[in-house]
Amino acid sequence: MTTLIDNDILLKSACYRLLNELITANRDAVPFGYLAAARFVILKRIRRLSLRGDPNIVEAELLGFLGEHKALETTPEEQALAATLEAAAQNIAVNLDTGESQLVSVLLLRTLPRLWTGDKRAIIAFDRLIDPVPEIGGIVGAVMCLEQLVKRALAQSDGVTIRTAVCNEPSVDRTLSICFGCLGSGQPLESIIEGLDSYIEDIRCQAPRVLAT
Repeated sequence: MTTLIDNDILLKSACYRLLNELITANRDAVPFGYLAAARFVILKRIRRLSLRGDPNIVEAELLGFLGEHKALETTPEEQALAATLEAAAQNIAVNLDTGESQLVSVLLLRTLPRLWTGDKRAIIAFDRLIDPVPEIGGIVGAVMCLEQLVKRALAQSDGVTIRTAVCNEPSVDRTLSICFGCLGSGQPLESIIEGLDSYIEDIRCQAPRVLAT
């Protein structure tokens, strides 16, 4: 296991039914690690979404993926580091929820190289926590956002399958819906890449140390 994946990316990828495409674009990352509680948390979130497609199919996509990868239980040491990060985040007024703090703690204490997260606020929080909590310095260059993962997947396709998947569920992620032109007649691949790059660079400006290149 080299890569951790958060609930947000699991949820959105399952809703789009693109989990396999993301895996194909990142073969070196398998098997993925995810928090054991993800199964229950994400299934509840799926039922609360107003999806155009059948939520039962989305659930099956998710459960099939989780069954092939590694559910992680945090250790007491990892829980302690997560609590330290959450307290520090409160002190500097940045947003960091429990799931993201636990994933970063697992990443650092198990010396894993990569975390995929769809939580942009958490990415910014990680960057700002490096100075007050220097023991998390190992997170530098270790985080990838959803837009980076989609861009990688596009590099191995003509974009039609991915655009169709995103635009079939335009409410799942506003940024991707904009980049793919879901409210209009669609965007050519070059424009989609430009849009993704714009969002990626915006995150990088706010979190220059932690976002992977």
